[in-house]
Amino acid sequence: MPKPWHNAPQATTTATTRVDSDTFRTDFPAGGLILRGFGASGREGSARSHRSRVAGEAAASQDWRQREVPVGVARGPDSEPDGVTGTVIDTDELAKRNAGFADGGSFANLKLLPSGSLTVIGCVDPRVDPSDVLGLKLGEAAVIRNVGGRVTPATLRTLGMLSKVVRARTGGPGPGDNHYAVLHHTDCGITDLVAFPEVLADYFEVPAGDLDAQAVTDPVAAVRVDVETLKQKLRAGVFVSGLVYDVATGLIDVVVPPARVAA
Repeated sequence: MPKPWHNAPQATTTATTRVDSDTFRTDFPAGGLILRGFGASGREGSARSHRSRVAGEAAASQDWRQREVPVGVARGPDSEPDGVTGTVIDTDELAKRNAGFADGGSFANLKLLPSGSLTVIGCVDPRVDPSDVLGLKLGEAAVIRNVGGRVTPATLRTLGMLSKVVRARTGGPGPGDNHYAVLHHTDCGITDLVAFPEVLADYFEVPAGDLDAQAVTDPVAAVRVDVETLKQKLRAGVFVSGLVYDVATGLIDVVVPPARVAA
């Protein structure tokens, strides 16, 4: 089961990468932080490790303040590891972009419920933003994004909370013709975790021996799996579909056309 927020992994400056049943660490570019999650046998609570973590966070904060990289301009090829850009979008740039958005006024008179009666479940991959890939306008859809765009138990809990929000706001279950679209994509990073079944088992909240049923390496099969999961959990009458986006062509394939959930 997911760990409570107060037991969430802490950032450290350890320069080692190791993945096993007790420890999961993800490296960031040199000078950045490394996120570490601990299992029951891997907890580090000593004062020395705490001091090291605090010192590392302070150093990272100082490094951020001293950066002189112009926003939108990448550093030279020797300044970062392969595959990592040096572009940093800071809060000044975000505020500037937000001002342009506010001036446009597209946010005015929007309602809590999506105007398109659409909920999209997609991946956090920056190449696959549903608003761009599907041409969605602000307010047309509710969007849930996670690693792989998978319908995990956590996703179902989020959907359950959304239904409670809708009922609290409207006094009812919401539109009966709501459409739930599952959006997967090619070249998904979740496939890189197949060598670490314990990590995936924790994510899907299933025994490692049952991971084959999740079809992690095949987006077409995986989207079918997730559509079937939704059909078993959502109320009767709503629509469910499954899409796969090709990052090479920019096109989607409708793997599972919209179909109503049976009573």
